Amino acid sequence: MRLLDHVAQCTAPIVVRQTCGDVWRLTGPSDYAQAVTRCPLRYVLADELVHACIELAYSEGAGLSSCLDLVHLPAESMWIEWDSAAQRQAVAQMLPECATGQSGDSLRHGVLISADSAGRRGSLRTFWLTPTVPPEPMMAAVETTIDLNGGLQVSPAEALLDGGSVAVHASRSPRIDDLLHCASFRLNEAWHRYYAAVARTAPEREEVLRRSLATVAFDAPMLIALFLLMGLRSELVQIPLSRERLNAKRLRLGKPPLLAHIEVSCPVLMTERRRESNAPPTAIRAAPRLHHVRGHIVRREDSVFWRRSHWRGHLRLGAVQSRTVTLRLPAAAGQSQSAG
Repeated sequence: MRLLDHVAQCTAPIVVRQTCGDVWRLTGPSDYAQAVTRCPLRYVLADELVHACIELAYSEGAGLSSCLDLVHLPAESMWIEWDSAAQRQAVAQMLPECATGQSGDSLRHGVLISADSAGRRGSLRTFWLTPTVPPEPMMAAVETTIDLNGGLQVSPAEALLDGGSVAVHASRSPRIDDLLHCASFRLNEAWHRYYAAVARTAPEREEVLRRSLATVAFDAPMLIALFLLMGLRSELVQIPLSRERLNAKRLRLGKPPLLAHIEVSCPVLMTERRRESNAPPTAIRAAPRLHHVRGHIVRREDSVFWRRSHWRGHLRLGAVQSRTVTLRLPAAAGQSQSAG
């Protein structure tokens, strides 16, 4: 089952009983089961689209932060989920220094998004699926707020456990830091009370802070890149999946129905990655001058040119052709195209 079905079918609340006898009822997936069931739009991202969005988010060139005026959240209520391993792999490739900060104890990752009518501000509630048998849905203690107009009032990260809205910074990359200015993070009220009571020493507070932010920090840039692709002519392929026939059988067996959703991919951004991943490893190592060119963004008014990452090197591996993808606003003339 998808993560969305695990959340929708979750009925067990999160209850923590301490050795001293205190019992804490914490906010969890069961509190949002109805919201996911009633959500009008539910997207499941292909692995290659996850890679493309992360490359776009952390690319060189003008940077995604220079295109924020083109970005809108596509709906006031929506669900988006993806494979956790695909996200971890892409972040490790783009940001090797952050690879150790990612949590590896999840199978799938998802967010429930609520946005304003203008599509410029929204809140994200993060969920994931554990690798246990059977797998269980979990919910992050931190809620993410995105404001594409840059109007967020934030405090230093240390204020998270004091109930403040905090920011995450990328001091080594001004472009990524500009992008992170659109996001703030705040503990859910029930989790805030719980951590305030149980995390009393400095090491405990630091561990809670690190784990809480690591669960959600890499989602906002990837999702902003996805929203850019959704708003531009990027040839996203959306395949609606109906569960009517399967659900009829499940209902006969006494099982709960599965939710319909839309699977999203983007072939125009996948072609080169597939070619790279299918290339024999020996061929890459055999050419000492072969090197990888990182993807980067160029923006000219309402057109965004995405130069996909590719290998450049010895001619025996083939001549390097143009790999520029042009993305335009729907109102602009022409269609998305791959030049070359």
